Amino acid sequence: MSSFNHLKAVVSAALFGFGVMAFAPDASAAARIVIINGNAAGVGFNDPTPASPVGGNAGTTKGQQRLNAFQHAADIWGLTLDSTVEIRVLAQFTPLAANVLGSAGPASVFSNFGGVAPPFPGAAFSNTWYHSALADKRAGADLAALEGFPDDPDIVANFSTAFNFYLGLDNQHGAQVDLVTVLLHELGHGLGFSNVVTETTGAN
Repeated sequence: MSSFNHLKAVVSAALFGFGVMAFAPDASAAARIVIINGNAAGVGFNDPTPASPVGGNAGTTKGQQRLNAFQHAADIWGLTLDSTVEIRVLAQFTPLAANVLGSAGPASVFSNFGGVAPPFPGAAFSNTWYHSALADKRAGADLAALEGFPDDPDIVANFSTAFNFYLGLDNQHGAQVDLVTVLLHELGHGLGFSNVVTETTGAN
């Protein structure tokens, strides 16, 4: 592995809109996305408020239904991706600014990294920041772990406790905000659909 640059910084894209597959070693197989519960006991994913199953979500508490929705969205993204490196998402429900549904971004970005062995090509462009999950895919290894941070997530996600999200998995949300749809959007930011340059100067 050639030397590379690693920037550890949480990039939160607080935008208006925004889960786990069996791991397969083949580069064309689905990616495994793991949700890490960042909430303390009794809140967020651990909210014990009773809830009736809804729209294919069999959870019986509000917290479990939130986690099920996260895992469902992660499954959808995982089927779309082909990384052999596990993608870790540190997530929590927490109070956010008014009218902010949620945000997500890379926990780290990397540049000038190589591949561990064929067929992993490493960075396609020099001096270019890659979101952690994409960098790991192209390197064929967990780059943060190689730097001595094996427990680092690839994505950090925060979602608002102030919204009464629809927690079903069937898109039948009516007038409610559909959590799965918001999750798919925000996880996309963490996977690479977000900006890691200073827009006023163009600096990485």
